[in-house]
Amino acid sequence: MTDQVFIHDRLIIDPEAGSLTVVYGAVPLLSGATAAVNYRSGGRERYLSILGRGMAYGVGLREEEEVSLSRANDELQLDWHIALDDEVEMWLEVTNVGQTPLQVDELYVLAIDAAQGGKVELGSPPHQWSFYQNGWQSWSPAFARHVDDGLYVDPNTEDYQTKHQPHYRPGQGDAFSSEWFTVLRGRGTGAKGWCLLLGFITMKEQLAEVRLSLEGEECERLVAVCHADGVSLEPGERLFSERLVVAQGEDPFGLLKDYTQRSGQVMKARQRTSPPTGWSSWYYFFRGITGADVLDNVAAIDKEALPLEYIVVDDGYQMAIGDWLSVDEGKFADMKGLAQAIVRTGYKPGIWTAPFGASPDSQLYAEHPDWVIRGEDGHPLVAWQHWGEDTYGLDPSHPEVQEWLRETFHTIRHEWGYELFKVDFIFAGGLMGRRHNPQMTRAQAVRKGLEIIRQAIGEDAFLLGCGAPMGPSIGLVDAMRIGPDVAVNWHPFWGDLSFPAAENALRNVVTRYFMHGALWLNDPDCLLVRTRDDESNLVLNEMRTVASLIGLCGGMVLSGDNLSSIRRGRLKYLKQVLPPYGRAAIPLDLFEKEMPELLALPVETDWGQWLVVGLVNWADRTTETTIELADLELPKGRYHVYNYWRRRYLGTLEGRLIIKRHQPHETVLLLIKPVSDRPELLTSTFHVTQGGVEVSGIEWHGTWEKGRTLVVELEKAGRQRGELLFAVPEPYRLKEVRLDDRRRGVKRVARGVIGLGFSLRDRARVELDFER
Repeated sequence: MTDQVFIHDRLIIDPEAGSLTVVYGAVPLLSGATAAVNYRSGGRERYLSILGRGMAYGVGLREEEEVSLSRANDELQLDWHIALDDEVEMWLEVTNVGQTPLQVDELYVLAIDAAQGGKVELGSPPHQWSFYQNGWQSWSPAFARHVDDGLYVDPNTEDYQTKHQPHYRPGQGDAFSSEWFTVLRGRGTGAKGWCLLLGFITMKEQLAEVRLSLEGEECERLVAVCHADGVSLEPGERLFSERLVVAQGEDPFGLLKDYTQRSGQVMKARQRTSPPTGWSSWYYFFRGITGADVLDNVAAIDKEALPLEYIVVDDGYQMAIGDWLSVDEGKFADMKGLAQAIVRTGYKPGIWTAPFGASPDSQLYAEHPDWVIRGEDGHPLVAWQHWGEDTYGLDPSHPEVQEWLRETFHTIRHEWGYELFKVDFIFAGGLMGRRHNPQMTRAQAVRKGLEIIRQAIGEDAFLLGCGAPMGPSIGLVDAMRIGPDVAVNWHPFWGDLSFPAAENALRNVVTRYFMHGALWLNDPDCLLVRTRDDESNLVLNEMRTVASLIGLCGGMVLSGDNLSSIRRGRLKYLKQVLPPYGRAAIPLDLFEKEMPELLALPVETDWGQWLVVGLVNWADRTTETTIELADLELPKGRYHVYNYWRRRYLGTLEGRLIIKRHQPHETVLLLIKPVSDRPELLTSTFHVTQGGVEVSGIEWHGTWEKGRTLVVELEKAGRQRGELLFAVPEPYRLKEVRLDDRRRGVKRVARGVIGLGFSLRDRARVELDFER
């Protein structure tokens, strides 16, 4: 029997079994782990695994410790590389050592099979685990599911499979599946339980997923697999998998943060620090938009001094999907002229396309039927229905399609003058089917198309991905839609978690929070603040929840209303989330509830820090909600509490707050701030962060012998009505208040709390004289 090989205190190699063990805290977290490849030779399916006798291994010393485990047959050599640094990193290398071509289908970078002695240990039995499920593309559902709740039951339609299940095979069996990464969290061990992250940090070459299968209450199989899509490997050629990270700890949020930051670094994510703002035509005008409608909204934005940056023509200008340069002249006389008109008013023009789609009645398809992806039967593959009409998927592997993409986007950017590009339905370029270049995987095809678009529009243009496979887009898009369309209704019309609905959109906004700022800027979709009698079904609480979660996500803010006709009173909700804060709130119960209800956004400034907390009632009934300070991981002490939407100071608390009547679909937005022993700014109603954006500075002047002055500087573009609240504890007394050097009166809000209401126009200076 061959002795086991110990690598520090983190890896154990068993040459006799052909497996390894990953250790965490002296506990074998993953036991009997191995790697394998599925391939075809002469039409026959073959399988080669590291597992079993006869495995070769080697240990190399570099900046990081590296281990290689190898096995070969007469056709293929399989090398499993494991690097040990801050995390365990592994990848596969397969080499054709035979005399004939081989087709590679699946690369199992990690495989743990109970039938082969494999085991996963998270400190609790598998039926108590939570499994984070990341969907394939922007609209695909994302959530953490309790394993004992069973598999998410998808709609089981061809349309859903095309859009959201890139690895679907009839009869493939039941398994929890997550694209590119997952976090498994055990429950019942300590305060948080043990957590395991499996995640691919490279995502350019192959689509990849993590699958978990259970048999009863036991873990049957856990695999991390790359899909090579049957690419051919000639004799002597090599193929590498994507690189997988295995990380463990007790904090799932820290694991997600580290993973996305590492992935962003490896994939060279684009670094845009300020999320853009703007207006989109889609959610009011849809395909009926005209150039006149666009300019009417530009005029309204200018009149209301709304601090918006981009004006996005979101569909409706083109003659057909695919004919992007053929403009519907009945609605848009001149796309170049429209862009110039937008620029003259001080805004930036943006435009929507679906670059990997072609309508059957488009000129593009009529002239180039060979440009689309086809099924095994030779017929074009339908990617989606656009307003009830089939749309085929274009093949980005085709050189002529690539040149067409380059010319089209060069024209729109450099001749028409558009600066923001919303590229939609990107998944259509990654359909499983027959391509012009069979050696290009789906991931490579999608990425190639996006690379060409990026090159054509230039580095300075803003690229917003939508309906996009997430991994291959990193490093090319500036922002990414992270959920389904928000829509003007709360619930979806069909039982489909990817269907347009405010509820569905907001779920993903919350559950994909950690991608923001690491992989791209998150796009939560448009904010709709109009009333129910103005093309909307959202009631006030639902609209406020949309505003709350968009404000807390820190990402893009796009208005989706007709601003030329909206009731002016509703514009305050748009103003209160502008500009974006830039940082995302953390859903503290992400691994406890599929629809997280408790969000916490730490706000830190040079002059203070506090917590903005969102309590979401997803239910269709009024409930009682209790919040414990311990749940927010706040130190013991006394805290001010302010209800933002109700404009109500709730006093101070030390332990527990109860919301007696938490209404259906309502988000209670709270400020929780430590009580101070001296006068201070308590909160601001000009922004949902309550001081994190609009308060540019706070200073004290003078001495207590002669009286001290608290100076608050505000800076926020546009015009807005709001209020500042100040805490004035004993023994301090307010003598005088000045707003921009003019004396102002204040109102008493509660004992020791005063309020000052005023209209803010770009900037203001508030001075409060105190004595004691």
